[in-house]
Amino acid sequence: MRNIFLLPYGGGSASSYRSYVARFPRAIGRVVPVEVPGRGKRSHEKPAKSIPECAALALQEIGAPSEGDILHGHCMGALLAFEAIKLIEASGKQPPSFLVVSGRNAPRHVSDWLRRVPELDDRGLFTELQELGGVPKGLSFAMAQHFFTVLRNDQAMFRAYDPGEARISVPILALAGRDDRMTNAAALAEWERYTSKSLSIDWLDGAHYFILEQPERVALLVDSFCTMLASLGPVESD
Repeated sequence: MRNIFLLPYGGGSASSYRSYVARFPRAIGRVVPVEVPGRGKRSHEKPAKSIPECAALALQEIGAPSEGDILHGHCMGALLAFEAIKLIEASGKQPPSFLVVSGRNAPRHVSDWLRRVPELDDRGLFTELQELGGVPKGLSFAMAQHFFTVLRNDQAMFRAYDPGEARISVPILALAGRDDRMTNAAALAEWERYTSKSLSIDWLDGAHYFILEQPERVALLVDSFCTMLASLGPVESD
């Protein structure tokens, strides 16, 4: 069975994917949420200060992917997965069979929402996240201080991130929500610049956190992409 290593969105942790993991069809793959420092079971560790550093720390949990494994990242997680694959390839180890990115434009883009986040106080940020569906279930404003600390650190990494010119040598499947204000068709298509292989884009119903509401649909698209790649046969790495 293939592993699908799933990296967290901004402010999220491995536990944020609990329901998604439970509902994801095991016949397609075993979803493995990846924890990064500063949250969840790694809350005692110092948070990373950059996307590349965070990706390197995430790889401590992922290790070396086995044949057929997949990396998937949602929003911030898409950047972490992209950087993790760059590190895997630079080390000479076997990369995952492909990368799934969801809820994230191509790496060089920073959304207007993210640019104005520093101007919001905690109450304003909490309200906007509630509208987006990004507040963990059951978390009240009064209990959200640690969440804000983690989230604002993640957002600072986002804004400072420079993807450089390097490309990965695995295909990319990009998933987007039709009502997601964080993405757009033109910026999603630019993921093509970051791989030497193919890019496929699929649109699903829903807003920014659309994958959490429909793991079964995500699984079908992942399986279809696997089938499509298999039909093309082995391709030499660049």
